[in-house]
Amino acid sequence: MTTTLRRLALFLFVFGSAASLRAQTFQAVGPNECLNCHDHDEERAWYEKKEIPEVHRLFPDKAANAGHINSLKQLEAPKSKEFAAAIGLADKYDLKGPCVQCHATVFAGDANAGVSCESCHGPASGYLKPHQTKGAYEESVARYGMTRLVGNVQGWTQQCTNCHVMNDDRLIKAGHPSGDDFDLGKRFQPVSIHFKKKYDANEVGAIGRSEMAGIIRRRRPNAAPAAADAVTQSPASTPTRGEPPISAPPATEQPPSTPTAQEPARSAASQTAPAPRRPRVDSRPAAQSGPPPGSPTSIEPAEPLPPSGAAAATPAPGAAPAVNIVLPDSTAASDLRWLVFGGLLLIVGVGAFLWGRSRK
Repeated sequence: MTTTLRRLALFLFVFGSAASLRAQTFQAVGPNECLNCHDHDEERAWYEKKEIPEVHRLFPDKAANAGHINSLKQLEAPKSKEFAAAIGLADKYDLKGPCVQCHATVFAGDANAGVSCESCHGPASGYLKPHQTKGAYEESVARYGMTRLVGNVQGWTQQCTNCHVMNDDRLIKAGHPSGDDFDLGKRFQPVSIHFKKKYDANEVGAIGRSEMAGIIRRRRPNAAPAAADAVTQSPASTPTRGEPPISAPPATEQPPSTPTAQEPARSAASQTAPAPRRPRVDSRPAAQSGPPPGSPTSIEPAEPLPPSGAAAATPAPGAAPAVNIVLPDSTAASDLRWLVFGGLLLIVGVGAFLWGRSRK
């Protein structure tokens, strides 16, 4: 009986520990903690010395505060308070506001750095030490909060477009750049200096245009998606490897031919009317990598839900219907349940173990 209780206590302890780990919330530790270990690596050289010169070389029209390391300084621009007010923020440095989420790294209780390592790779309090072991990348992603980016082009391109292309029309009306001219195929190049894997600029540009079109539709769900369609159907759009062309080629118009003895003469109307064009069709398959937008493991944000009691807006003819992904519960609530469940199992396990010892 005592042996059985010990085994049960051990099982509950292990299972409870796993549940508690599942519910753990990871925190950012700041770029210096990352650079301490990457001191002699390409990552530190890129972050501190290489990105900004490359930005100014490729985009000489950019201001002095361009680049990710300078992104927090951009919140000191004269119009930044107006932008915050336009979306209902009393403080542009609100740690939960969209300004800080795209312009800063929050650690030690404040927005203390610009866009840095953890802005893309995930808060490092969990994986800071485990990922230093060779071959621990998959475990760091699965257990310790690291964001999967290596080889995940769909993941990091979403990160780029979600900040560089505005999803709130109020910001644009207040004068904030919309990002509708954001060309990821060009703009990712200064960042890619520190990438482990190299990517084709045309492929990245095509993926970026597709994701930009989705953001524009979410921004204006009731407007005709002319701008979004122009993005995806641009002649510059290049299909990614392994995908069919973005649009089917239009039918070629043939000049009217001279009737012969074997071919009856066509009517004047048929000789002057051009051949009808086939509509442009987006034949690309839906993205097959990554979880659905809004899920706890997705980088893509969830669709905003309509206000309580408000009637659902009817999309204009020809507009893509808005899709709201409603999760069964929030990530925070799910994590809380796991934490409580794991704690109860730990208590039961320890109690069973102590009771077994007292029976000796």
